[in-house]
Amino acid sequence: MYTIPVITYHAIGEAASPLFTPPARFEATLAHLAAAGYRTVSLERVLGWLRAGAGFPAKTVVLAFDDGYQSVYGEAWPRLAAYGFTATVFLVTGFCGRDNRWPGQPAHAPRLPLLSWAEANKLANAGWELGAHTCTHPPLPLVDAARVEQEVMKSQAAIQARTGQAAAVFAYPYGARNAAVEAIVARHCAGAVSTDMGLVTAAGRPYRLARIDAYYWRPETIAAVGSAGFRGYLRLRDTLRKLRRCVYTDWQWSGSPSRPASGPAA
Repeated sequence: MYTIPVITYHAIGEAASPLFTPPARFEATLAHLAAAGYRTVSLERVLGWLRAGAGFPAKTVVLAFDDGYQSVYGEAWPRLAAYGFTATVFLVTGFCGRDNRWPGQPAHAPRLPLLSWAEANKLANAGWELGAHTCTHPPLPLVDAARVEQEVMKSQAAIQARTGQAAAVFAYPYGARNAAVEAIVARHCAGAVSTDMGLVTAAGRPYRLARIDAYYWRPETIAAVGSAGFRGYLRLRDTLRKLRRCVYTDWQWSGSPSRPASGPAA
């Protein structure tokens, strides 16, 4: 049974922050994927396969970008287009055309520009999938149900109004979720991605799809994706991340403790 890696990026650039993937490494990953015969698909298509129970085609990958940084347009898009690849970008709709200083953003996070609506529209027209990532990027388990619903619905509505594309997929800010949040997202979206480290399998749950941070990905990794060793590595990274988050959150919210993360927040 085939599995699908969902590789998650934030910004493309040379800065030392874990938010960044160097352009050369990103380019090398795309070259390795192309050489191995992989094709990119949307998360909505993956969800269709998952619900149909028909299995996944071989050599399929999803490339995703959280938050919608401007470098997705300037740096990632031209490189992806050169290989005939597309991607999914999750937009924080209330901050499009601005920067990433939303409430709760840790002070250590670099200040970065986000996609404008004009840029997001061009990506949509080029076949990219646009997903909702809320309006203001709050940790959803810490706000009331009415606010969660508003964040989901308004972000979807903004994408539809600005680009004409229905935002069927969702990404939880910081990966933070609970059963109540999942239930609200399920009322409005076809599926959602988590920050659980792993591969999407036929047993995957549509509202907590696993992903792999680009921070832990190397260009040659694609050759090992189906191996037991790689799956074990992802389980280890996921366990370590969850243990860290029991002590330190990825946000500064209502006095929550935080420190620079060992990997990127989402």
